Amino acid sequence: MASITGAQIMLAARGANAVMIGLLGTAMGVSTLVGSLLANKLVDMVPTGKLIAGALALFVVSQMPLLFLHSYAAILICQILAGLPFPALNAGLLGFLYGKTPDNMQGRASAVFETTVGILGAACPAMVGWLLQQPDLGFTAVMAVAVVCSVAGLAVSLAGPLRSIPNPDQWSEVFL
Repeated sequence: MASITGAQIMLAARGANAVMIGLLGTAMGVSTLVGSLLANKLVDMVPTGKLIAGALALFVVSQMPLLFLHSYAAILICQILAGLPFPALNAGLLGFLYGKTPDNMQGRASAVFETTVGILGAACPAMVGWLLQQPDLGFTAVMAVAVVCSVAGLAVSLAGPLRSIPNPDQWSEVFL
């Protein structure tokens, strides 16, 4: 979220055409749609733990160039690549979370998850706006935060039991 918000605000500050800024969000939306068409097959074929790690790895790799490149073309390509893995990541991770949560706890699990994500999502534009205003930091700082957070997520997904989550047909055998 920080990377797309940061890119849009940075481009607006540069005086970029509003259509070009809108095209950035549209391109990421289309890539996410394409990713959603592939997500069902990926979730069935790839063990969930490996799918989570792979999706986060693709996100890290897609965002790292933006630490150094700030051209419109670089941002567009990187955001398109970033949008592809998210549907499979969400399907695997959230499917496992809700699949393992007892029926009488679904509402609580949803409230905790959605509140956490909602608070972080709401704070993102404020953080990005503040970082973009810092002299000599700007978009590079925004991307550094996005990359550091995604590397941390990747590290968590590669370490320990998360990596060993199997395919959905074997989730019932996993003990939490």
